[in-house]
Amino acid sequence: MNESLLSKEKSFCDIDCPEIIGESDAIKSVKEKIKKVSDKNVTVLIRGESGTGKELVARNIHFKSKRKEENFVHVNCAALPNELLESELFGYRKGAFTGATYNKLGRFEKANRGTFFLDEIGALNHSLQAKILQILEDKKMSRLGGVNDIPVDVRIIAATNSNLEEKITKGAFRNDLYYRLNVISIEVPLLRERKEDIVLLTDYFMDKFCNELGKDRIHLDDSVKEHFQKYDWPGNVRELENIIKGIIALQKTDIVYSDLKLREMIDKEEEGLGSKSGNLCQIWDDRKIKDLINGRRDICLKTIRGQYIADVERRAICKALELTQWNRKSAAQLLQVSYKTLLNRIEEYNVV
Repeated sequence: MNESLLSKEKSFCDIDCPEIIGESDAIKSVKEKIKKVSDKNVTVLIRGESGTGKELVARNIHFKSKRKEENFVHVNCAALPNELLESELFGYRKGAFTGATYNKLGRFEKANRGTFFLDEIGALNHSLQAKILQILEDKKMSRLGGVNDIPVDVRIIAATNSNLEEKITKGAFRNDLYYRLNVISIEVPLLRERKEDIVLLTDYFMDKFCNELGKDRIHLDDSVKEHFQKYDWPGNVRELENIIKGIIALQKTDIVYSDLKLREMIDKEEEGLGSKSGNLCQIWDDRKIKDLINGRRDICLKTIRGQYIADVERRAICKALELTQWNRKSAAQLLQVSYKTLLNRIEEYNVV
């Protein structure tokens, strides 16, 4: 079992919990709520899109609480099928099933007296939801194959990027568990809703990765900073973090110029065909459109869009490969796609 896919657990000291970076009203509101709820031994439901920093919020709650000297256990509920996740969460007794050759401690037992962070709580099936509810109500659990209840003292913090109310309506999520989890709700804002924090976050990540990678401090060109402010950041803070890491890891000069045009290509693609700031004729070469249509009457807008997106993808891949000196794994990381996807695109677009 690759535990890094599932959870992170150990005893942490304060240095392992970075502060939440930002001075915008939106993030100040989050910090204030963390301050108010940290020492209250109640469940917290953290909402927000992927990459906004939900885990960081959970860690800050833990390290500002009376449980900070105990374990903070993080489990991603979407990382494994529910059948495997159950044995990881609750453990099992020897002989509980084929292959259970020893007693195994579950994650909840390892989190005893500490904080248990259930990320992507909406991925749990009804059976696991019922077991989580039992822990919240009775402070007890049992291992797979076990007959005795085991007392557990954990503070549960849950997070989701899905609409749990909609899942309740569809019968996919228990409303009684929802009410137990949603005692305190914290909404983590999108990065595009707190753009005044981008400069602070950029500086923080620059310092962090320069130290980690042993690089001299790199200064961003103003055009790159301007692009950062205009970009919508669909991947939120995590996307900004990965871009800064890529800049520091790959750039050879002291100054980073606006070579992040591959991001701009993605940005332009998102603007679509009818954007006021840049329609297809402005973004794509007029000659290509004329060549594509070539007098045909059966041409459709969908075909044009498909050809346009393919062309943008090909140019983005070429740019990423150029920046990484044709290191395809580094290029895949820069483009935020899997290595296999990049190889398929390289073959599909005949990138040589």
